[in-house]
Amino acid sequence: MRNMCGILAASLCFARPVAGAEIQACNVTVDVIDTDPKGTNLRDAPGGKVMAVLKLPADNVDDWIEVHVVGQSGDWFLIDAATLVGDGEKSIFKGSGYAHRSVLGSSGLQSHTTILSDHQVKSPVIASNPSGDQPIGFLGCWGDFVKIHTKEGTGWTKGLCLNQRTTCS
Repeated sequence: MRNMCGILAASLCFARPVAGAEIQACNVTVDVIDTDPKGTNLRDAPGGKVMAVLKLPADNVDDWIEVHVVGQSGDWFLIDAATLVGDGEKSIFKGSGYAHRSVLGSSGLQSHTTILSDHQVKSPVIASNPSGDQPIGFLGCWGDFVKIHTKEGTGWTKGLCLNQRTTCS
């Protein structure tokens, strides 16, 4: 009983929301866009202690890191896995950690992507087949959708381009 209570208490502490914000469930993959040569911090809670660092190898020239996002609490995203991507893929993190919105994003949009006004497939279209080769602001997630800001406006899509070697257009 003591172990179960300890596990339950630890999981509740870990999943605490930020300043009253609730955790929104997500199932998306995004790129780490942080350029800090020391790497990207993963924290044990939103704004909490650093528990892991995602870092590219020192000899890296064109690889990147992708993270699987399973939740959002304000500007913090809960990830459960990180992968080093290049000629192959290598798992570099498994567990639970939070990354700030400012270090996550995408290299653009996939071709033939649609940007919607809401996180539902039948939502009004903001842009159909926008240019894939443009800056993307990553704002949030809901289920399989990501909320982004582009030159066409702010909306929801499933069509992020994560391949940093191409434009995906």
